[in-house]
Amino acid sequence: MNRYNLVGLSVIGGVLSGLAWTGWCSGLILLIAFVPFFLIENYLFENPKRFTPNAFFLFILPGFVIFSIITLGWMRVASITGAICVIMGLAFLMAFATWMAHIVRLRAGTMAGFVSMITFWLAYEFLSLNVSIVSPWLNLGNGLSKDILFIQWYDITGTSGGSLWILCSNLFLALIMVRSLTKKKENKIYIIIWLAIIIIPSAFSIYRYNSIHPNQENGSEVVIIQPNTDPYTEKFTIPFEDQLKKVIALANTEISDKTEWVITPETTIDDPANLDELSVNKYINMIERMIKPYPVINVVTGLVTYRLYPETKDPPTVSARRIDASGLYYDHFNSAIQISSGKPVGIYHKSKLVPGIEMQFSNGPGRLLTKILPYLGGTKWGYGTQKDRVCFVHTVSSLKAAPIICYESVFGKFVTDYVSKGAEALFIITNDGWWKNTNGYKQHLFYASLRAIETRRPVVRTANTGVSCIIDIRGKRTNETIWWTRAVIKGVIYPETRITPYVKYGDFLLLISVVLSGLILFAVFIIVPVRKKILHL
Repeated sequence: MNRYNLVGLSVIGGVLSGLAWTGWCSGLILLIAFVPFFLIENYLFENPKRFTPNAFFLFILPGFVIFSIITLGWMRVASITGAICVIMGLAFLMAFATWMAHIVRLRAGTMAGFVSMITFWLAYEFLSLNVSIVSPWLNLGNGLSKDILFIQWYDITGTSGGSLWILCSNLFLALIMVRSLTKKKENKIYIIIWLAIIIIPSAFSIYRYNSIHPNQENGSEVVIIQPNTDPYTEKFTIPFEDQLKKVIALANTEISDKTEWVITPETTIDDPANLDELSVNKYINMIERMIKPYPVINVVTGLVTYRLYPETKDPPTVSARRIDASGLYYDHFNSAIQISSGKPVGIYHKSKLVPGIEMQFSNGPGRLLTKILPYLGGTKWGYGTQKDRVCFVHTVSSLKAAPIICYESVFGKFVTDYVSKGAEALFIITNDGWWKNTNGYKQHLFYASLRAIETRRPVVRTANTGVSCIIDIRGKRTNETIWWTRAVIKGVIYPETRITPYVKYGDFLLLISVVLSGLILFAVFIIVPVRKKILHL
């Protein structure tokens, strides 16, 4: 193969991988999509005199850029600069992880290289889930979110199990193709292994899908509001009070004496409310008047809040800022609140923030990051967070619900923290209208099914201009609204208390991969060179 062939393979790998995140192609294509990347790696490994070790990175980078463009190109509607930075950054990290595995194979042999192909990638996914400025959006296991029939075992492994499945399938298929060209007899063994890799998890998942039984007792009626307020042309031009009146009018068309929950989207109320004065906030009082005839109803809604700190010289938190001439520090929060008759307002602050949109800092190391990261739109002051997850407990039925705000629903282990606190259902409130009619809101919708499967909890999802729905514990969507429509839907959810292995053990595959990756790097780049120096003394 010449350089053009290798670049062509890279492009094919990028296109095939990106197709998994489109609305019309099955994510199962990922089971073969990385084969071109592995074929490039193998060819360069077998021809070390023709190519430098760094050549592999240069050949696969275009493919990962194409992969990122296809999956994240929708970010351009908010900021072209931001989209370019995110796309190039993630493509670089993916190419770097794969290239490092190639270097290990060159130095330590094929077995170490193949193990590194898997562990280094999963270590990258661990990084994406735990470092704030790196997004896990493109983690491979997420690409199977549309194919819920085949991923019911995510309640054991989480999405990292899907990533492992994809990598193993591609690795063995690439081996089959390479060995077919060299006509080696032992190829049959690899074909059997590859078929087992594909068939066994699929068969187990299909069995689980058809055998798992949701709870059918103590159901709670929920009313879900989709106000369809355009964030670009209406959100900040129509008076906030009028926007809330529209939401209340929609709710009044469906609520009844049987309704227990009314759920409205993220930042339904975008006029910042003082956390120390919520009891007299006019918007909260409007909602309280709506539910006064229905003492059983609890409302969960999105509200922007702030806290004013006593006068101080230094910022009291990493997110606190001076925003007016008084010189006092404030913290703003993207919050979810629980409103019920005669009870104090429950509150939760969003804690997984979108880099470049919500994550901005006034002091500490984060201040440098704020200057480096591009502004993608949204708030200019940034948001504060809270350390612990909290559940909203219904004042009558005692059902415990997890208030999950927008981007937080992308993080599997983060959501399990709610379940560990007793959550029996997941409430996702979001505003996907910022991404307009692109694959962005669709991908975000599909990810909600992953959280349902991992935790075996029913999901109530309300989106301002996205898709609102109820999702059962198998990840199947019901009561689904249409994009860009004003709608209100009603349904029943049933509390779940079972604890899945994933809730109990978290991303154990990623932790194992991080440890193995560290050991491999230590052995290959420290122990082996030191040993060689000692032997030459």
